[in-house]
Amino acid sequence: MLSLFVYYKVPLAEHAHCLSLVNKFQQALQLKWPALEMEMAQRPNPSAEGLETWMEIYKHPAGLTEEVIASIAQLAADMGLPPKRASEIFIPVRP
Repeated sequence: MLSLFVYYKVPLAEHAHCLSLVNKFQQALQLKWPALEMEMAQRPNPSAEGLETWMEIYKHPAGLTEEVIASIAQLAADMGLPPKRASEIFIPVRP
């Protein structure tokens, strides 16, 4: 099963605004993909430059398809989430 990890930097001063955007974004994703599993995480400490690193984690019981992954990226862009979003796909470790 594929897992999608999306991470980006958020200035401390924009924490509340970005969190509100991400919450709305994930609510919209949940309406479009009801079985989509989502988590949010952040590094425990901001960088010396005052930036937090946030990570969105996505999984789907039936597996993430290219359509779902593209939909996540497009909706993020449409909603004005931080533009420098790095995405990586992981699979479970093979035996």
